[in-house]
Amino acid sequence: MAKIFYENRFILTRKLHQQYCKMTYRTMNKRIQLLSAALAVVMYALCAVAFFYLRLPKLCLVFLGFGIYFTLMIFYGYKFSEWINFRRLKDEYGPAVTMVLHFQQDKVCVRVNEKSFSFKYSSISKAYETEDSYILILGKRGMAEHGQILYKQGFLHDADIDEFKRFINKKTKDTIFDLPS
Repeated sequence: MAKIFYENRFILTRKLHQQYCKMTYRTMNKRIQLLSAALAVVMYALCAVAFFYLRLPKLCLVFLGFGIYFTLMIFYGYKFSEWINFRRLKDEYGPAVTMVLHFQQDKVCVRVNEKSFSFKYSSISKAYETEDSYILILGKRGMAEHGQILYKQGFLHDADIDEFKRFINKKTKDTIFDLPS
């Protein structure tokens, strides 16, 4: 059995998932935001054409409604994404989504209920910190970008968080976490 340097255990709650989605949506879904912005501009232009040139105020209201919807998707699309993804996780894993992460010598092993996967430290490109969690962003060239959440209170054996951050920086050979001087 491989040596485990750090272990993180938690049950994925809606609050943790919301923090994850809010933090990662803007960085990982730029295409969706740009598409929403473009569609919003088109809808507002069609609204103006319908109102001023075609003299169809009802059609203008339809375009205005879609324009407002796409504008909201730019800034709040993560809420819709979070709702969909959390329901999908519950459907796939059951009512309690239990996560266990083992930080080993050359990789991170993740167990979600009964399913397991792992990833190499070299695939970690950056990290974010929220109120209750750390989010490791995985994605190097040629790999779809996604994230792995860690619950701050989920580290076992009273792990020193600054030492954990140094460990990740050392394993990735990059400054993933900013550390105090």
